[in-house]
Amino acid sequence: MLPVYWVYQTRSFSVGRRIVQARLLSPPIEQWLHPGSPGGIRSPLQDEPYEVVPDLVYRVNPKDPAPDNYAESVGFQLYSRRLIELLTSFGVRFEAFPVTMVDRKKTVQRHLEYFVFHQLEGVLDAMAEERSGWMGDYDLGVPRLVLDHSRFEHRPIFVCNHVFVPLMRDDLRQAIQSEGMTGFAFLEPGRYRSGVYGFPPDPEDGL
Repeated sequence: MLPVYWVYQTRSFSVGRRIVQARLLSPPIEQWLHPGSPGGIRSPLQDEPYEVVPDLVYRVNPKDPAPDNYAESVGFQLYSRRLIELLTSFGVRFEAFPVTMVDRKKTVQRHLEYFVFHQLEGVLDAMAEERSGWMGDYDLGVPRLVLDHSRFEHRPIFVCNHVFVPLMRDDLRQAIQSEGMTGFAFLEPGRYRSGVYGFPPDPEDGL
């Protein structure tokens, strides 16, 4: 039986009218993120290892829910310790760097153990181009996302070629759900669309 995959993203939470988000406090991103530079961190989404990340401090409201996949302000993936441990048990290739969480008075929240997660699985040639309606142009997008399971290694997570969306294998998704981990939203690939076909619908299956 062929494995099932899901498009996934960080799920947004709100308290009243306020979005729950970890905001980078220090160091200022412009001091260490260098787009176009041949070395260092050029982008949170770069394929190459970060190798080193400065000591990042995030400000959070300790009264807010603390999802395992915590939405943050500059484009990194911010994952809890237990989520990192689960991904390790599934053999996901990644690097992770601890961060410090503080409140508005800069008091360290030691009970909040989070890491910048950077997946190193890379982009896989997974799209069934004709069945997806791929016209060879990222800006044109696709009306749906159909995978060709014969073309790629079946990793727990990876990024799909051409449309560059992250996919998660269903066994990992089920493990996240059974462990009660939160902060993810999922969408069936067949419902994904992009480019001239519009934006994908909001994921209906969230954790």
